Amino acid sequence: MISLDDTSQTEAAEPVRKRRRRRLRWFRWMAAATTLLVTAMLVGAYVWQPGEDGRAFRSPYLAQVGSRYADTPVARFHYVKAGTGSPVILLSPGGTSVIGWKDQLDALARDHTVYVVDLPGQGYTQVKDSGFEYDLDAMVSAIGTFMDTVGVRQAAMAGNSWSGGWALAFAQRHPGRVTKLALLDATGLDLPGTWMWEALKIPVVGELAVKLSTGKSTVRRLAEGMMVNKSRVTDQLLDEWWAPMTFHDNIRATYLLERRLDWAQTERALPTTTTPTLVMWGRQDTVQPVDRAHRFAELLPNEQLQILDGCGHAPQLDCPDPVSRHLQTFFADS
Repeated sequence: MISLDDTSQTEAAEPVRKRRRRRLRWFRWMAAATTLLVTAMLVGAYVWQPGEDGRAFRSPYLAQVGSRYADTPVARFHYVKAGTGSPVILLSPGGTSVIGWKDQLDALARDHTVYVVDLPGQGYTQVKDSGFEYDLDAMVSAIGTFMDTVGVRQAAMAGNSWSGGWALAFAQRHPGRVTKLALLDATGLDLPGTWMWEALKIPVVGELAVKLSTGKSTVRRLAEGMMVNKSRVTDQLLDEWWAPMTFHDNIRATYLLERRLDWAQTERALPTTTTPTLVMWGRQDTVQPVDRAHRFAELLPNEQLQILDGCGHAPQLDCPDPVSRHLQTFFADS
């Protein structure tokens, strides 16, 4: 016989058992969802590749100025060349191509032989060395390899963003090969980047973030976010900027470079960097804040500082006329 007390206990236990079953179902659902999400992220990071849509793009700019290639065991370097006179080498801004110096090419070519080069992982250069490390040593070595291949022993040099840091490191390690150095909103200080760039250092997250950032609308937002004068981000410039960003080798290079570039090396060497240096910065830079220009100025023993109002992280595109004038003056007696 079942007593009233036993019946009451059974009825009281029933809601507890239901809650436990609900919690168990919830945990199982969360475990399944988490597993699915992690699997999808891993597949996206290490298996899936976005389409290289930019391969079909035919650059009007390159058709106008003429692409050249320098074949080496390291890479088939893509570059453009114009003018005569003492050599000036412009390193394509990190993540873009030779289009990044489109306005300075002609301006500087009036007095100089100007080379604008895509380093490994940038623009249209094709890396041949499967073991290329995408670290500071490798990028510095690549600059020297390019110069040797095109027959330039010594040159003035300029870089913007990442390529400013690479130019700085090259000048520090090979001071006899760089007559003058221009750093435009450059990396090279041992300071963190924006949260967006710092996120690329996280495995899986970095791979996915770069792969998902190759759509043309995303590239437009990126470009406009870097520039104050957004009307300069024309459809023509956007196409030129976007196309090489879709190349799989360049995608891989982006997150590897963010993880492997050691700017502590370049900052430590700043006080002993003797190359005459022009530090030029957009006051409204949202990627490398303008206070970093002043830090470069404090640490470099032989520098000039120019702060450009109304300009962002890519001043040579954002404010091309003053940038060209300052570079012409600075490189005049290279």
